[in-house]
Amino acid sequence: MLELNEALNGVISGTAEIIKNNGFEIVKPENTVDDLPVTKDGDHSCIDFKGEKGKIRIEFFGNQVLLFYTAKTEDVTDEDLIKASVNYFNLEEFDQKDLKSLCNELNDTISDKFGGKQETDFKKNKMPTPVSKSAAKSGAQAYDGNTLANRLAAVYPELKEPYKENFEKHGEFLPEEFFAEHGAEVVIKVIKGGNKTEIKRLFKILNEIYENGTSDTQGLIAVTILGEMNNDEAMCETAKEFMCDDMREPVLLINKFFATAKGQKAKEQLKNPPPYKPKKQKQPGLFSQMMAQGAAQNGGMPPM
Repeated sequence: MLELNEALNGVISGTAEIIKNNGFEIVKPENTVDDLPVTKDGDHSCIDFKGEKGKIRIEFFGNQVLLFYTAKTEDVTDEDLIKASVNYFNLEEFDQKDLKSLCNELNDTISDKFGGKQETDFKKNKMPTPVSKSAAKSGAQAYDGNTLANRLAAVYPELKEPYKENFEKHGEFLPEEFFAEHGAEVVIKVIKGGNKTEIKRLFKILNEIYENGTSDTQGLIAVTILGEMNNDEAMCETAKEFMCDDMREPVLLINKFFATAKGQKAKEQLKNPPPYKPKKQKQPGLFSQMMAQGAAQNGGMPPM
């Protein structure tokens, strides 16, 4: 748990380098908050920066930290400020680690708008950045396949090298290939092992990513990964205990489908996809097709 002033101080110091690199200086208002260069307006706490490139405002309000910017340098008004990012923020939940993550997100946004990162940050073929919990909780972004792989690789060391190799092989991360060849096997091994502590830790990740993920990411979890339970009664019962409500019915439905002749054929097609072609427009996956079919059968409502 953090105090507001502690969080304000942390953001000021955590963004100081990128602010300085872009030639901005903090604006010190006449009426400061506890000697901090912060403007208070009701429940809003604002930190302003100005320089030759324009103006930046970091605003704390409720459970959000918003970043505004403008390239305008003269006679700047609040109407000139453009919202660049919305980040999740909760004093009761946050600790220093969360605060550091928030600063990293703010720094990335400032760098995207104005530049100013050190040369070492611009590495060729840099691994894609996972979607943060802050961005997902605020609704600014949804979890993707890369984030799922990154989270699992952090818990299961045997996935770290295949995760890296997948990206280096294609110059981008291909989640379907990674989970079909490596990730699903590790997940199934944990479920089959029956250790409830390990299974609970696994599904804490899967549930969070599923509930706040894109439809493609939900398909990865429900079809590519958990579809590998192959409708095994013991594994499905184990997983059923730990799956979130949104995931449970689709996963069990998919496993039942894969147990049919038609499902086995579809599964073989998933295991033998056409050769990789970069930047090819995606077609709806099996998960999306099944959800759409279920919706049609239920009068427009998905089978949840």
